[in-house]
Parts: sequence; C-alpha cells; structure tokens
Amino acid sequence: MPFDFEGSSGTWKVMKTSDNYSQVMQKLGMSPGNLEKLMQIGVWSEVKDLGDNKYSFKSKMMDLEMDNTFKLGEECEQTDFAGTKRKVTFTVEGDDLVAVYPNFDGQGLQVRQTRTRTDQNTMRMTFKIGELEGWNEAQKM
Repeated sequence: MPFDFEGSSGTWKVMKTSDNYSQVMQKLGMSPGNLEKLMQIGVWSEVKDLGDNKYSFKSKMMDLEMDNTFKLGEECEQTDFAGTKRKVTFTVEGDDLVAVYPNFDGQGLQVRQTRTRTDQNTMRMTFKIGELEGWNEAQKM
C-alpha cells in the first residue's frame, strides 16, 4: 500500500525507540532536555494533498510550530521547529515516505529519514546519519 499522507494527520506519541535514539537525536541537534520533553508529549501534525504530487505539512509540539510545503521528487527548503532552514527532497519508495537532507548541518552531513506506516495507528521513523542509524515508533492518539 502506498504511503498514506492524509492518514498521517493527527496527534502522535513516541512509544518505542532504538537503544541509541538519544545519540541519534543529539546528532540531529536536539538537546537532552528537549528529547526528554519530546518523549512525554504528543506531536500534532496535519498533512494535506494539494494535488500534482504537492503536499502541505503542518506540525506543533511544545508551543512550537512549523508549516512546510513540498513536491515529491523536487528539492525544497524546509523550516524546522527551531526556525532552521534546510534543503530536502521527499520521495515515496514503496510504502515509505523518504526525506533526504544532503547538507543537514551546513557541513555536509547527509541525513535520510524514512517514515513507514506499520498499521493505521503506528508510524515508524528511521534515521540514517552517516553510519549512525536509529528509529522511533509512534502511536496515533
């Protein structure tokens, strides 16, 4: 089944993680204190199909918001919760939504993020950062 964009809307809470998840998140720039908070809250998101392989993605967590639009297969600029802008290309590979950041940290660090809906209420997000790999599994609330 192809990736269900609009079915990804809702509030999600991380329930399981890889053993090295804190190391993965720190490599992505998240402080240990914010990671602790993230593990205790839900993250709200809304995904809309705008047609012609273009999507709108809005998300809120810890009083922070982000609102981005992307077209599958085309590089775009994405702004994260901290206001940092990065180049990213989204594609669908089988049942997965894949985001590739060719220069995540401004120093050439390539990050690949894969979202997989394992069932209607579960999303697995896998991160590959250089040789480091980790994942989280979130439940729809």
